[in-house]
Amino acid sequence: MEMKTYIEMGETKAGSQIALAKYLGQYDSGLRAVKGGKKGLPDAVCIKLADYIGVDRLEVIAASNLVTEKDEERREIFRSCFEKSKERATATIIGSLVISLLTLAPLESREASSPVNLHYDK
Repeated sequence: MEMKTYIEMGETKAGSQIALAKYLGQYDSGLRAVKGGKKGLPDAVCIKLADYIGVDRLEVIAASNLVTEKDEERREIFRSCFEKSKERATATIIGSLVISLLTLAPLESREASSPVNLHYDK
């Protein structure tokens, strides 16, 4: 994903580019330059933005570095961060589904096989 997308996500959440800039401790003009692909953000600001919009920190850092990095070998390293993030997300989703299925199956069979006796004395 490009920095422009992350900035736009932040703007949507903050309500405006000026509000996002204030939250991140940046100048509005600086965010415009980042959004326009002219400069990147410091890593600490990328982390703050990622946490704010709920995306992987490494992806935002990589996207920011891709804006300014000229060395093709380094650019490829930053691009690989997006693939690793997708792999982690896929593994997390699959893991969550498996855990959900495993924990639900025993409950259903237990409920069906054991009678429930409710007795209330007043």
